[in-house]
Amino acid sequence: MRILHTSDWHLGRKLHGESLSGAHQRFLDWFIGEVIPDQSPNLIVVSGDIYDRGIPPTEVIELFEYSLERIQATGTPILITSGNHDSSVRLGSNTRWLDRVGLHFRTRISELTKPVILQGEDFDLYSYGIPYIEPDVDTGLGPNQLNAKNNHTSVLAESVRLIKESLPRSGNKPIRTLVASHAFVRGGIQSASERSLRLGGESKLDENGKLQVGGLGEADPELFAGIDYVAMGHLHGAQPIRETKSSTIQYSGSPIPFSFSEKDHEKQVLLVTVSKDGVDRKNIVPIPVPQQRKMRVIEDTLENVIRNSEKDPNREDWMHIILQEQSVPAGVYDDLKRRYPHLLKWEYKRGERTSIYAEISDGTRRITPSDITKHFYEKVRGVAPSEETKSLIDDCCESVQLGLSQVHK
Repeated sequence: MRILHTSDWHLGRKLHGESLSGAHQRFLDWFIGEVIPDQSPNLIVVSGDIYDRGIPPTEVIELFEYSLERIQATGTPILITSGNHDSSVRLGSNTRWLDRVGLHFRTRISELTKPVILQGEDFDLYSYGIPYIEPDVDTGLGPNQLNAKNNHTSVLAESVRLIKESLPRSGNKPIRTLVASHAFVRGGIQSASERSLRLGGESKLDENGKLQVGGLGEADPELFAGIDYVAMGHLHGAQPIRETKSSTIQYSGSPIPFSFSEKDHEKQVLLVTVSKDGVDRKNIVPIPVPQQRKMRVIEDTLENVIRNSEKDPNREDWMHIILQEQSVPAGVYDDLKRRYPHLLKWEYKRGERTSIYAEISDGTRRITPSDITKHFYEKVRGVAPSEETKSLIDDCCESVQLGLSQVHK
């Protein structure tokens, strides 16, 4: 059986203030219009972070719904789980009845043991989805909680235990298993664009008031022992987890780069072949995702950057420019922006410090409440906000703006 594995679409995300709607549309057109017809998969798996915000804009919801309509028209079933950026309640609203048309959402703890069953000639594939489970909120003795300790290893271990316990004990054919999950598994390599997963009751601040990252939200890969294929989401770089011999764990990565730390990533979706013997890594085939534009970092003098831009054939790339200057003339951003229309971040050396003009720029683009809040945070704290803090500020500002818009209607 052939499985298409993807994750971390982050519909609605912006890259340093620039909309990624065109890049998302191009990816979805390619994925639905070319990859699905060419590969004829038996199942599509999307392992969380469909949206970039818990409250996505209307046009982003419409894009996702239209994409689901197009996928459903191909006749290919799809398994979708929620990630830490999604609101599991909103993503899962009015979805229970969609199973019958091949759209399988798994956003509730109560749906952990509800499989998508594909029947083959010599084996059956049981596919499950583990929604992102917040240890501090989703553990306990309540009807919609897991009876587990409030850390990621415990909630995932309990989820896998319940899945294994629900599997049929006997049958005419062997059963192979697939689990879609959204978590940070030990051995994975992070990039700058992932929001850190909270560790639960064990998280703490260091002496500078920063949230400690070591081991933050990390889960033991061995908890998936016995699962044939674990389709992971959360890390934006495609990569295998090699710390376990008892199951095949693989991150598909995001289809689009969301930070300059991903400029060298090979973005891809994965074609996974499951046989009656399980999954062999040689049968996990990456399919490169065509990109709307590349990401580049240039570090040089202002004179060289300006001179070289005249013959640069890749001016449309997303750019981060670092100028080797002690000072720069007024209007340098305007000049660079004319030469590189998708300049997202620029900075210049100033003594031993680097002055970064990525968030607040001299009136050259609309300054958002989120920009101002991040700038204020840096001025007060003396350090730039972390990626997690930036995401929380974005969420808060979007929620306030949405509330104000409802009031004014």
